[in-house]
Parts: sequence; C-alpha cells; structure tokens
Amino acid sequence: MAGTGIFRNDQVRFAFEEEATEGTAPGTINTSMGIIKSGITLPDVEYAWDMFFGVGREGRSRKDAHEGPQTFRGSIQQIYVLFNGSREILEMCLGELSQDQVDLDDTDPGIITGVTDSTLTDSSETDFTLVDGGSTVKGGNHAVFSGITVGYISTDVGGGVKELTVYPTPARSGTKGWNGSAPAVGDEYEIRQTESVGTAAGNKLLVPTQNLNTMTWAVQHRNAVNHAAGSVGSNLTVNYLGGKVNRFTLSANQGEKLSLALDDVWFRDLVHDSALPSSSVAKYSGSTVTPTATFPTEQPLVFSQGTISLFEIANSFAKIRSFSLSVDHQLTEERYIATVTSGGSTVVSQIPFEFVEGPRVVTLTVEAVMETREYWEHLMRQGQNDALSAKTGFDVRLQFRPDAAAAKSFYIQAPCAGDSTKETMNPVQGDTTNGSDITGAGQVSASNVGAVLKSAPHVVGVETDNLVLVRMELDLPNVMMWFDDA
Repeated sequence: MAGTGIFRNDQVRFAFEEEATEGTAPGTINTSMGIIKSGITLPDVEYAWDMFFGVGREGRSRKDAHEGPQTFRGSIQQIYVLFNGSREILEMCLGELSQDQVDLDDTDPGIITGVTDSTLTDSSETDFTLVDGGSTVKGGNHAVFSGITVGYISTDVGGGVKELTVYPTPARSGTKGWNGSAPAVGDEYEIRQTESVGTAAGNKLLVPTQNLNTMTWAVQHRNAVNHAAGSVGSNLTVNYLGGKVNRFTLSANQGEKLSLALDDVWFRDLVHDSALPSSSVAKYSGSTVTPTATFPTEQPLVFSQGTISLFEIANSFAKIRSFSLSVDHQLTEERYIATVTSGGSTVVSQIPFEFVEGPRVVTLTVEAVMETREYWEHLMRQGQNDALSAKTGFDVRLQFRPDAAAAKSFYIQAPCAGDSTKETMNPVQGDTTNGSDITGAGQVSASNVGAVLKSAPHVVGVETDNLVLVRMELDLPNVMMWFDDA
C-alpha cells in the first residue's frame, strides 16, 4: 500500500498577510479573512505547454511538449464579512484603510506648495506636529492622501519640518514614491492615521487607490498520520506570493449575512517545503512561512438596511431585498524579457513579472420592491443624454451590522453622500478645480455624474408572487467603504 497517511480538510491551516516587499513572504503570516464558508481554490501553478507534433513525420501522436508560461490563480467563493476581522482582506480588494484626519499645527487640510515623485512640501505649515498633545506625525502610523494618491510617511516628523518623504505602501522599504501619480502643486491633501495604529479602534475608511497592494497566502496541510514536525513528509506548507485581487463581489440577501467572494486572485509565484525526493524539487524553499491565524469569534455582519438616493439626497428608497456589488480591476499580466537564477544557474523566467491595474469597473445589481412609480421615472430620466449635465446620477448607501443591538455599522457608499457631520463625507481631498474621483456633495455635475442606471426592468411575477420587483443594474463611478464604531 503506497503512502503513509492522508490529508484532511479539518487539518489545514490558512492565513494571509500584506507584503512589505512585493513577491516576498512576510516573516509572520497570521491574518484571517473572516469566516470562510466555501472551499479555497489555491493558486497552484498551471503550465501552458506548447504541444509539438512535428512537421513531415508519420503518426498523429504528439512528439514533444515545450514548456510555456506559468500562471498562479486562486479564488474563495464565500467569506462571511466581520466588522473587525475582515478589514485587512477588504483593504487588499480595494485600497487603503485609514483612520481619522489629524489636526496639524497650522493648516488642515493643507495645500501642496512643492512636490516630487517621493516628497511633499507645504511652506505654510510651520511643522507637522499634531495639535492634540503636541506629538509628531509618526512614520508607519500616518499617510498623506491627495485625490486617489496615497503616500506613507517614512519617518517621524515634527517641529520645523515642512517636507515629507513618502513611500507607496505601509512599511515597504526600498523604492520611495506615491501609490498613484504624484499630486500637483496647489492640490489639497490630508494626513490621516493608517490601519497600522490598530484596525479595531475608531472609525476607519477604506479608500480606493491607484495601485493595489500585494499579499501572500500561506497554507499548511498536515498529514493525518504523521503529525510530528520531524516526520518525513508529514506536512506540506506552501506560500503563494505577490497576490493581487482581480475581481471581488460583496453580496447579501434580506435578513442574511454579508458575503465576500474573491472571484479571481492572481499571484506571481509560489514556494513550498516539500523536499521529497530531494530539495531539487521545483520551487522548493527551506524558509517557507507557516500560517498561525486563529479562528475568528466575531459575529458576521447582517444585511441591515440600504438607501438609494436618486437625484436628490432626500428622495430615497430602502426596500432592497438583495444586492451584489462587483468590482473588476481588469489586471493585465506582464512578463517582459527576463531571466532568473534557479538552482545555481540562469534560466528563462516563465512566471509573471508584474500585474498592472486597468480601469476599475464597479457594478451594482439590486433587487428592490417597487414602492412607487419613481423607479420607472428615474429609469426614463437616464435617457436624457442631450448633454452631459443632463445625465444626472445619484448616491447609493448600504448598511450592515453584527446584530440589531450593535451601535457599530459597516457602510458601502458610491459615491459618498457628503454628510459633513459624519465620516460619510469625502475622506480624500480632491483637486479643487476638477473634483475628486471619490466624490463629495457636488457629485451631480458635468464633471462627475455619479451612479447611473443601466437597466431597471420591473417584473410582474407569477400568481404566487405578492410584490412587483425591480431588478436594477447600476454603473458606479467608484466605491468607498467605512467602519463606524458609533
């Protein structure tokens, strides 16, 4: 009988972590995504073999096969979203997680007076010291937001400092610069606390950025017979590197839990610790990181209430039975001409070099109960396309709570409603002339139309149906998420 044991689902450890250096596993991988309800399709390597049958030879069978590009793609179809425990994976899906805007010593928000690919200057700011308590802005705990561009502050800055050096992602060493194009002189900016100060305290805003950060997935399979660490072949640990979320979906039905689907996640490479029959096995590494995440104990978020404000903020509809929000980053896989060192020799690289984000397409599908004739009127109004200003858009806001008594809520908004009394307002200062991609109160204008209806047919159902339904499909300019502890 071959083999010395079996691998079981209930003996698998799984976790992920944001990468400080793209394509390199962090030293500790212990972050959970929420409550994973479906199976995990791990991004094991796929080979694009080039089959060779030969020209001028007899027979119809394949003569040879030439190695082609390698791809690493995975998915997770259902994750129950948690108020605290799912923030990091949503950050990997969309952008950056930040906390409150800080109060600086002089102007806040500030105006950029000088900028390079990796620095920001504000000559009117006496220093970057916080008003409350007089402490300084801390590197790794604060970031600069300007439009959709984010730059993480590299070191602690304080009295007499007017220039900030920034990096594209938290704690990433090496290349300086912005996540997105460098802002321009005259642009407004904010300095906000980042998720590194703790994801469970205070209101947090999840803001789309120009470039997605990368993550490592780690999985350990434990042999059902040989559990001991010294047992040959007892465990298999694999690290999947350089992952970016290409497509994800948030969805819920009335009275049910909010679910996240990682529809398509692309990775650059993998490493593993399987040394059988020897360490010459492709992609073997003696330094794979074992996942150490614990199972979350939070209650999942439940679909609580939703509002679609059509044209006017006060003209809202809340009878939403189900929704599905899909975001497609339209990644492209770039390989270029390159070689890598493997096993002490230089070989042709068959792995992706990088993933480049394309236009972000945000689509919302909603099933609503037809309460008035205004759904029909709004659908017809979308056809007023004689001028850009006539294509009047609207707001969407969906709310979720762990339970009915909880004060804290998770919101999805697209675009923002511009409520100046809460952090539903624009978390990122936009260009003062052209407006921000994440819009504020003035989203209904020629420069930013807002959400628009693609279709909204109303359905007269079969004889057992009591209600007339409207199944709306909306195109959203962007989406923002925020966590409200109060």
